[in-house]
Parts: sequence; C-alpha cells; structure tokens
Amino acid sequence: MLTCPVCGEAVAAEDFFCEHCGHALRATGNGAAAAAPAHPAAHAASAAAGADPAPCARCGARLEGGTCTACGLRRRPGDHSELSLAAAAGVSDRGLHHERNEDAMALRVAGAAAGGRAGDAGSTVAAVVCDGVSSSPEPDSAAAAAAAAGSAALAESLEEGVAAPEALSAALLRASRAVAALADSAGRAPACTFVGAAVPAAGGPLAVGWVGDSRAYWLGGGSPAAPSSLLTRDDSWSEAMVAMSMLSPQEAARSPQAHALTAWLGADYGHGAGRVASFDPGGAGRLVLCSDGLWNYVPDPQQLAELVESAGPDPLAAARACVRHALRRGGRDNVTAVVIDVPAAGTAGEVP
Repeated sequence: MLTCPVCGEAVAAEDFFCEHCGHALRATGNGAAAAAPAHPAAHAASAAAGADPAPCARCGARLEGGTCTACGLRRRPGDHSELSLAAAAGVSDRGLHHERNEDAMALRVAGAAAGGRAGDAGSTVAAVVCDGVSSSPEPDSAAAAAAAAGSAALAESLEEGVAAPEALSAALLRASRAVAALADSAGRAPACTFVGAAVPAAGGPLAVGWVGDSRAYWLGGGSPAAPSSLLTRDDSWSEAMVAMSMLSPQEAARSPQAHALTAWLGADYGHGAGRVASFDPGGAGRLVLCSDGLWNYVPDPQQLAELVESAGPDPLAAARACVRHALRRGGRDNVTAVVIDVPAAGTAGEVP
C-alpha cells in the first residue's frame, strides 16, 4: 500500500495530492515547480540546473567538498539549499548556531505553458517560506509539510483561475491541515510560520498570505508611488502590545517576550489559518519573502531594499546576499530569503 510521506494516509498511485493533508505527491499541471523542504530525509542542496555552484553562504568564496576555501565554514547536505526559476529565486541556510535547518521554501509557476518559466506572460509565481517553531517537536517536518502543501494548493488554485487572495486562503488552509496531521497528540504538535505570495509575471496587483512572523517586503526601487514597505504584520506578542497601545514599539522590542508568537500553523492552534492582503505596487520592484533569521538583522524596508539592490539584477544573487548578510552578523537563526522580480504592469517579456 502506498502512503503519504507526510501524514501516512493511504494514497493511490495516480493521486496528485494526499486527500488527508494536501501534500503534493508528484508534479501537477504544466507549471514548473521547485521546492526545498527542511526535513533532513528530503532536504538536499537544490540549486537549479545550469545555475552557478552555490558559493560560501557566509563569505561568498568557493566551496570544496562542502567547506569554504576562505573562511572554513562547512555545510552538510540539508544545511544550505537554493532554488531558481528565472524571475524568482530563494536561498535557505542553517545559520551558525542551529543544529539543523528548520526553515523550508518552495517556488512554483502557475498558468505557464508547458516548459514555461517564471517570467512568461500569463504566468504567476507562487512562493512560500515557512519557519519551524523551535519549541515544538519536529519543527523541520512542520515547515517542510507546510511549504509543500501550501505551494501546491496555491499553484493548483491559480491554475483553476481562482483569484490570488482566495488562492492564498486555500494555501493557508491546506498547509494548516498538513502540519496538524503531524501531531502525535495535543501535547506533541509540530508548528511553523507561513508566508506565501502570488505574483503575476505581467505585473500589477499581487497578494500575500501569512501566519506567524515570517514576512513579506515590497521593495519599490525608489518609486514614490509605492515606496519600500513591510506588507505583513507579525503575529507576535510585541505586535499585539503595540496594537493595544500598551507599549511603545521600542518598549515592546526590548521585552523578553517580544518574539513570542500569537498565531501559527499546528494542531495546537485552532483560531483560523492566517491573513491575506492584496497590494498594487503601481510599478516595478521586488517582493522578498523571508524568515525572521533575516529580518532580525535588517527589519527596515529601505535598508533591505539597499541590500538587495547592491547584489544586482539577478534574483538568486540577491537572495544569496540576504543570507550572507545574516550570517556575517551572527547567524543566530536559520535564514531563508526568496526574491521575486515584479515588472511594471504590462511589460512582462519586453526586451530592454
């Protein structure tokens, strides 16, 4: 009997998704897909075919046998992964202090013709970043399940013509069910955060969905119409204290409870599956999805925009620069960054 690798439910050989938890069992539709879950059994270095070999995550020098030839940083299989789909790319790294990478990411292209790419007109980039809650059991499994199930549901809904906000709601729901299915009992419930986005290749309005404190940033490229900004609002204790006017942002940030989550994906949280927002950038720019391993070091949207811009036009180079920034400043947590190019509306596919 075949079983789902995430929840163990019986599945048929012809099934695309597990009916119980929503895990993607095989590639679906015509869209391209790439995923890098953080589970040790499934997480290998996954730079896209043809891409440059991944440099050292901390200093950018050449690697030999997983060890940096300049600074000596060593990376085992699963510690570092990279994804690239033309107009979008992601990098995830264990950091310098964690024993394993408990983040996960996924990139898919929905609505493209067979063999299409992320930048093709008519397509939509579906991206997800998840961060396992370290205080929960098997946080890496939670992040991997949420990234796989959420990105599959998002791409599937977009392929069916569902509007981006509703597609993200479906993604959050399926990701929530996938993580809940991992729980052995109410007292042993894996958990993670989730941030996802649907970005049309032709430009125009995009949508983000989230739960927890993984973030989505709009980097406006200097556009006065849509300056760089944080598009999500953390589900955290500090954010709640500020929202209720009980503490100033500075006071809340200094509290030991500042980063305590008030919402997450997991069987021990049953108060809904996150929030969704639409955003019309009004011009070209970039969208960045990231775990708190990045934004703890560069929370300000304008500073993040400068960091990404300094890496040049390649999304993979920009994602690498984000991870390198976090590691050079201490790398206290796992760090994941996904960078998506957003053209001005109606300019997709134009040759400069």
